[in-house]
Amino acid sequence: MSDVLVYKTYGGLPWTPKFVDEINKALCLGCGRCVKLCVQECLGLESFEDDEGTERHVAKIANKDQCIGCQSCGKICVRRAYTFKAKSA
Repeated sequence: MSDVLVYKTYGGLPWTPKFVDEINKALCLGCGRCVKLCVQECLGLESFEDDEGTERHVAKIANKDQCIGCQSCGKICVRRAYTFKAKSA
């Protein structure tokens, strides 16, 4: 028996949700598309000053407990800055 959560899609196919685990801030452009896409409001933007004194924005995980494991944020990210992890049952 598997120790990972497995559900079924509407059509009865197996589906394993993978929850947002980390955002690679070195890869993130700070475009905010993932933040706008997330209907669960798990994500936000944070700003910081880079080494050259320019204000930069990057995505952050604001409400990890709200994540439903859809991976939409990772699919819209052009830089592939997201990593995901399945949750144990």
